[in-house]
Amino acid sequence: MKVQDAIDTCIQCGFCLQSCPTYRIFRTEESSPRGRIARLKDVLSSAVEETAENLATFEECLGCRACEAACPSGVPYETILLVGRSRLRALQEPPPAEARLALRMVRSHVLLRSAQRLWQTRGNRALRLARGLRSQRSAARLMAALPAPAEVPAVPREARAQAQIHRGCVMDVVWPRTNARAVLLLREAGLSADLMPQSAGCCGALHAHQGDLPTAREMARQVIAAFERSGGETVVSLAGGCGAHMKTYRELLADDPDWRERAERFSRAVEDVATLLDRQGYRTRPPATDERITYQDSCHLRNGMKVQAAPRRLLAGDGYCEMEGAGTCCGSAGIYNLVRPDVSDVVLEGKVREIERTGAGTVVTANPGCELQLRLGAKESGGRFEVRHLVDWLWERRA
Repeated sequence: MKVQDAIDTCIQCGFCLQSCPTYRIFRTEESSPRGRIARLKDVLSSAVEETAENLATFEECLGCRACEAACPSGVPYETILLVGRSRLRALQEPPPAEARLALRMVRSHVLLRSAQRLWQTRGNRALRLARGLRSQRSAARLMAALPAPAEVPAVPREARAQAQIHRGCVMDVVWPRTNARAVLLLREAGLSADLMPQSAGCCGALHAHQGDLPTAREMARQVIAAFERSGGETVVSLAGGCGAHMKTYRELLADDPDWRERAERFSRAVEDVATLLDRQGYRTRPPATDERITYQDSCHLRNGMKVQAAPRRLLAGDGYCEMEGAGTCCGSAGIYNLVRPDVSDVVLEGKVREIERTGAGTVVTANPGCELQLRLGAKESGGRFEVRHLVDWLWERRA
């Protein structure tokens, strides 16, 4: 959908306001989805000048898409956000150095492969260093909360497997064990599954959400080509943000005649790992009666891919308790916690309180960014709960 059509869909009703994390924090119209839509409309019509100051609200937005779920008119807010961020990017100062470094690294699958090897061999040393810094810089705090390198189970190759797991970028560097476990779980559930070649690289979500749409399109083409070479039928995502973004490749490449149909086929093929496992009837052994767990939704998995019930069915048992506010953002939002730690920390503090009210000893999520953010919250609040990716939780409780 063209951005003007997306803007015109908004009837300014205000149903989005209370669903928006930044509106709940700042209580200003400018910090709401409705306000952002109105601001971009004014910029595009030249009613207000196109300046970094006038578009700054788009940097403040977490991009959680909760407004889309609340909207009675079906406004495709993601389309508006990406255009707003793209225009802002051309006017503002570059993001912090650590954010620029992250964006540069994930753009190259060669750098990602090197980073993975380095993390496996030197990760424990890096963690000790980060944990000893006592730094308030966002990058150091987040690094200190990362899970330690772990042994990755062997995954025998399966030629032209039906389900191809997109390895991701940070997911492949820090969570390669989780990727491997997902392959083995899908095979146990009766599916032909394998890891997509590392040449697929990053999906481009981080660049798109920072307003760098040309680079995001380039990365989308790379992922599509790698999937086509794999011979697979289904693209499996273990990261809610990645899966939701890959679902939008059809819109991202809609104006490219050489890739439009390929992107359309690819977007239809994207599935979440929880959906596939649930569809296959996969279940773990019942949890111990004293094991109390809760679930934190990935915003993009819930609001972008519309996946809510499947993870909860996989977790169901005597020890499961639903968290009030499970569908609201944790403050990770890609690299938002690097770019806007001031807002991210406020959102995280609220999320930690929600988790603690459940009394759960473990919170499960389905996105690496959410896992890292919640691990940071657990660490800085005294470690009263553990955090697990859904795949790891299922693996550790295999029947």
